[in-house]
Amino acid sequence: MSVFRPFLGAVLASAALLLPAAQAWAQASNTVKVELGGGTVSRRLSVPKGKSAVIDLPVDARDVLVSNPKVADAVLRTPRRIYVLGVGSGQTDAVFFDAAGRQILSLDIRVDQPVSAIEETIRAVAPGASVKVEAVNDTLVLTGTVADAAESDRVQRIAASFVAKPEQVINTLSIRSPEQVMIKVRVVEMQRNLIKQLGVSTAAILQNGNTGQILLSNAAQFGVNGGIQGGLTGGYSYAQGLNRATGALQAFERAGLVRSLAEPNLTAVSGEAAKFLAGGEFPVPVGTDQNGNVTVAFKTFGVGLGFTPVVLSGGRISLKISTEVSELSTDGELKFSNNLTVPSLSVRRAETTVEMPSGGSLMIAGLLKEKTQQDVDGIPGLTSVPVLGSLFRSRDYLTGETELVVIVEPYLVQPGAPGQFQTPVDGLMMAGDLDTILLGRLNKVYRGDKAPPPPAWQGPVGYVIE
Repeated sequence: MSVFRPFLGAVLASAALLLPAAQAWAQASNTVKVELGGGTVSRRLSVPKGKSAVIDLPVDARDVLVSNPKVADAVLRTPRRIYVLGVGSGQTDAVFFDAAGRQILSLDIRVDQPVSAIEETIRAVAPGASVKVEAVNDTLVLTGTVADAAESDRVQRIAASFVAKPEQVINTLSIRSPEQVMIKVRVVEMQRNLIKQLGVSTAAILQNGNTGQILLSNAAQFGVNGGIQGGLTGGYSYAQGLNRATGALQAFERAGLVRSLAEPNLTAVSGEAAKFLAGGEFPVPVGTDQNGNVTVAFKTFGVGLGFTPVVLSGGRISLKISTEVSELSTDGELKFSNNLTVPSLSVRRAETTVEMPSGGSLMIAGLLKEKTQQDVDGIPGLTSVPVLGSLFRSRDYLTGETELVVIVEPYLVQPGAPGQFQTPVDGLMMAGDLDTILLGRLNKVYRGDKAPPPPAWQGPVGYVIE
């Protein structure tokens, strides 16, 4: 929608109403003088929302056309002085005509959020920061440098308070000296397993001549463990004529202890993520191609660690940590008809966000898992017989306990010189044929930097005589 105002009548009425406010705004605004050459002159003008600009023309203007009065308005104070008022965020244009109807000036106007108050507030809260605020319609763009990530976050939150939504703030601030955080992690897992098996197997054949046979049998199945594990087996066999009987006792017990340990060290810039995995990958079928071949995707397992550090003021560190210990398992595995088996994963995972000082320690414990299974097989009716009932039943017992402990230690670090670091192969020289054959050596010299000599004794040395 356009607004066309003649120089006489409505223009004077509008100017009279807006003149006091325009004069007040014009005192704090810049005055733009337009030099007219041949033809129409085009200019660009940026006005903060709620502010104004003064346009001085070298010739008299009679009419003005504003395409979008909701963005900006133009008031003719005199035929050669015009006040441009910023009404709302956006872009519009204003065209000025002389008394003969000729276009003398085309003004491209952009109205943005005022940034002076925002910059003053940022300078008061973060005096060491060098921040410039650019307004693009209803969005604020932050440029410049700050001391650390905490100061960048503080500046962003200040700018967000001047807009309707936090998403209207674009943070492009750079950190002068980005902090780097090294995290030392110890992942310790302890597994304890206990298996007990006690089974009785009996079999008897009773036959009277050629009239037939009677068969009696009781065998231990061990349903919990899926089969006989081993151990001690003892039995007795009896035969008289056509009658035969056998009995066997099977006993087994196993105790196992497994200890897993990983100590990864990772370094990341403040605000960036880092990941670590010590383990492997196993294939998982995900489909078939156009030729009928099975396509696979690889899934990871092992000891995994991921963290995102954010350095706060005072040397404190905010850590978002996720750690995982997984291993291949037969529980819940998937079997296909073509003898293809996809194992499952036994996973213990922990995720948390903490705040701690550089050099502090945090322990994540209590990740316990306990599993107990027991199975008793026997002949119905005979297992309840006192004393003798134990000869007709089998017991299968399995218990397992797992505990996972994670210890986290973050440190603020700085890069060092190349000469300050050593590798395990520094000073390594492979042995020659003579040393290998005669002395059995694989390396000739393995020498790192020599330790500095101990300090010399100072003061009285020897016996103390009183």
